[in-house]
Amino acid sequence: MFVIGATKKLQSQIDKTIESTEEYEQIPQIYQWQANIIKVNGRKCLILMNNSTALNLTLFGLESPQFENIDNVIKGSMNQLFQTLGIEESIAEKMLDASQEIVYTKTSSRQTLGLMNEVKSSIEQQTKNKEYKDIDAVTINQKNNRMIFKALEGQTPLYTFQRYFEE
Repeated sequence: MFVIGATKKLQSQIDKTIESTEEYEQIPQIYQWQANIIKVNGRKCLILMNNSTALNLTLFGLESPQFENIDNVIKGSMNQLFQTLGIEESIAEKMLDASQEIVYTKTSSRQTLGLMNEVKSSIEQQTKNKEYKDIDAVTINQKNNRMIFKALEGQTPLYTFQRYFEE
């Protein structure tokens, strides 16, 4: 099961029941995420970040049909992210199996939300002065998962994610 802490902006975009965070505190942090909507070149984008490792995924240019099917959009995009980052297949399968059920709560991790703001700044830098059609989502997602975060003891989200499954 994935537990996604949705910001108010995201809650207003999705037609999902927002559950109580207390009900899902026992779910391991590796299966807990925070999600927010930002705008890039006037288009809605979703940033999803893992509570345990800061592994992150940015989906560009989402429109109403994608928000209506947000669970499937997240699962499919997560699969592509794992392939793009070269995540070991057994780890990817384990995470994708867990994503078969997704529940939404209010946000629950201030630290993760703070790291998401750093990713947002990175996205703004990487898309500055670019036409929307020229934005390379794959490259941006790769770079954002290879950023060094002080909160991760000077490591990258990708390294932290892979190390989590080695331990």
